[in-house]
Amino acid sequence: MRITIATRGMGIAFLVAVLLSACSAAPGLQTVGLPGSDVSGYTIRARFADALDLVPLASVKLDGVKVGVVEKVDLAPGMTAQATLRIQHDVRLPASTHARVAQTSLLGEKYVQLLAGPSNAEAPAGGDELSPGALIDTDKTSEAVEVEQVLGAASVILNGGGIDNLQEISTQLSDVLDGREGNVRALLEGLSTSLATVNSRRADIARAMANTDRLAAQLASQRAVIDHALTVLPRGVHVLQQQQHDLVNALDALGKFGDVAHQVIRRSSADVVADLKLLEPILAQISKAAPSFFSTLDTLLTYPFARNIYGGMAGDYAQMAGKLDIDLASLAKTLLKPGPSMGDPNPRIQCGQYGSNCRPGPATSRQRQNGGDSTTSSAPNLGADLLDQLGSVSR
Repeated sequence: MRITIATRGMGIAFLVAVLLSACSAAPGLQTVGLPGSDVSGYTIRARFADALDLVPLASVKLDGVKVGVVEKVDLAPGMTAQATLRIQHDVRLPASTHARVAQTSLLGEKYVQLLAGPSNAEAPAGGDELSPGALIDTDKTSEAVEVEQVLGAASVILNGGGIDNLQEISTQLSDVLDGREGNVRALLEGLSTSLATVNSRRADIARAMANTDRLAAQLASQRAVIDHALTVLPRGVHVLQQQQHDLVNALDALGKFGDVAHQVIRRSSADVVADLKLLEPILAQISKAAPSFFSTLDTLLTYPFARNIYGGMAGDYAQMAGKLDIDLASLAKTLLKPGPSMGDPNPRIQCGQYGSNCRPGPATSRQRQNGGDSTTSSAPNLGADLLDQLGSVSR
């Protein structure tokens, strides 16, 4: 009997060991093909700074629609969590896709939310899509707010966070705005206009900032020159400081000279204006005689030959013949009766008394103005006749 009992005890122990080993090798609940856990598609990876208890078989949603599941969550380099996501074949994600660990409710399950840039219908083809095995790195992933964080923030507000002062703040704000609604509204409208103006000037502001950047770059390239100038400038200032007394005296003397010049100009301005008025008739007559003067000067350079005879001359000499008529009566009158005295400011003369070149004027006798003097000589003008004769010589 004892042997039989022992044998039966050993059989029971062996059966228990086999059952335990079979249970240890049985698949877990997560590996069981539950409804919705089997997704046929391609895999991508998403790396999170904190997985927030994200577990395998969690949903992967795009715009609130389930498009895949989480296959596994592993520890990645840099103490980050890397989730392997299996996405359906017909869902193509753009390269700008972001991933976020979210919750269905405050205490709900965790899932991965995909935030795509353009919609799937507008998603570009080719290299701008996430290819199988692509990695969404931590710069494109984020985590949802945990319940612990919400409760911690609420405890800070409720426990000495100043929530009891909200009523006082509301009361004071109401007192400030009481009767000033129009002013506040005008202030807000003016602020809106100012912001709109600044917004319309964005290009100018950006251009000014770019120009400032270029100026700073030029100044940086001229750093050695600026440093030398800043080194030499104090010496120049020191020299000017040493000569401050002389500079003050020079400026004082210049001021006095300006005062004297002002007095001289003020006192002599009337005389200068009068002299200019007296010079006006003389300058007018010189202006009238300018054409004759320049033509005569041109003739004098070739005297006694006229300008137009050189084209007909050959050789290095010329022969000239002329006729000179002298009126002895006019010559004697001129020699025996000289002109008026230099001391007489208003000489009274008659045309023809001292020559034939006379134009009637205020001092001319009435007789000459009406009929002329019978004693006026009819002798030709020697200089004018001679030049006319010389100018009439043909080639």
